[in-house]
Amino acid sequence: MRLLRFRVANHKSIRDEQALSFVAVPKRGEPKPRATEIPPTTRVTGVYGANASGKSNVLDALIFMIGCVDRSQTDWSPTGGVPRRPFKPVQGEPSLFELDFILDGIRYTYGFEVDDKAVCSEWLFSFPHGKARRLFERTSPEDYEFGRALTGPTSQIARLTRSNALYLSSAASNSHPLLGRLYEALTKNIQVARQSDRDTRLRLTKRILKHEHTPQLLARLLKVADLGIESVHVEETELPANVQRAMARFGEELDGLELTPPPTHIDEVFLSHSSAPTVRFSLSEESDGTVEWLTLIGYLIVSMSTSNVLMVDEVDASLHPHLTSTVIRMFKDPEINRHGSQLLFASHDTTLLGTLLDDKILDRDEVWFTEKGEDGATTLYALAEFKPRKDENVERGYLQGRYGAVPYLSYAEIRRIFQELHAESDESRTYPPVPHPQDEHQEHEESAAHRL
Repeated sequence: MRLLRFRVANHKSIRDEQALSFVAVPKRGEPKPRATEIPPTTRVTGVYGANASGKSNVLDALIFMIGCVDRSQTDWSPTGGVPRRPFKPVQGEPSLFELDFILDGIRYTYGFEVDDKAVCSEWLFSFPHGKARRLFERTSPEDYEFGRALTGPTSQIARLTRSNALYLSSAASNSHPLLGRLYEALTKNIQVARQSDRDTRLRLTKRILKHEHTPQLLARLLKVADLGIESVHVEETELPANVQRAMARFGEELDGLELTPPPTHIDEVFLSHSSAPTVRFSLSEESDGTVEWLTLIGYLIVSMSTSNVLMVDEVDASLHPHLTSTVIRMFKDPEINRHGSQLLFASHDTTLLGTLLDDKILDRDEVWFTEKGEDGATTLYALAEFKPRKDENVERGYLQGRYGAVPYLSYAEIRRIFQELHAESDESRTYPPVPHPQDEHQEHEESAAHRL
């Protein structure tokens, strides 16, 4: 699976329609692909911008779209409307999501519009010979038109589709062959490694460590990062007795719901360091950088083993720039990334824009910027629009504001703020004491004991 283009409007800070293209920009002297041809795509796309400019919202919009496909028919409440997050000043207008992608050598365009109550429109087109062919088109919650190329019980599935559910989601639930395959591609081949969701990332790492062939591969990737790790393994450990008792009491209170018995053991990851190979360390004893790399490796192994799309927000979080650049080089290396998987990430790491670490890591068609206007709306645009020279220092130009998408800081205003603070301090005004870490730890323990 490969992505060609993503369009979104009226989602969080994105008000007007914005488009993110994964199509490679032809280099000087290269012919442009014909309209009937499937264009080459980039394997890496990075989104840069100031804090709160909306770069994470671009990724979140695609995540929301995939979540709608995955869960609208099966998990959403029939009377609960659509759980969207529109741009607040235009909450009454529909939100748009559309994705162009390649699957099994055929280009597809799938999209929909939703408001707070229902699906306003939905469409799916294929381009088997370069020309658009309608598979289905939904012009209101109940009105559908189907193309001759889409066989199967299309009308019956339409009658089973709720007004606030996507037809594609409903068709997959009812085992439609073609639409089920598209559903699987969108929901399984587009993966998300959230920096804030360490538990989900760790579950994939544990599965790989339990797999027959991949544990040593993961350990080698951990060791090569020069983190001082010699080996890694997962083992089953017994939950503390007080936790088991609390879970048992909770299960007794919900006895009528026929829940599965609470677990008595959990899988825990342990690491050994080269400096002390006989001593085991749990993840709670490791640095954030070590845990971040460990929980990202699983996604890299999967991406290099099949054709998929990996989204990583804050790809540089807790990682050294050399590790971040290594991830990008892996996706761009055809010997490693033999299936053409794509990486979409958001970052502040400007070293990836320059040549300080290596030869140019990101090409001009692999870099996008977000900027937020005075009205709070996000604009998305490409570095390629500025047509930088081949030898141009993009990192320096970005930091100097040549392409926008950087914060404006008034240092003079910062000085005035602290001058006022010092003036108030001279008048013997007192301020709240800084909490001691031990106090926070004690509060956390008391809260945990109260919950149990």
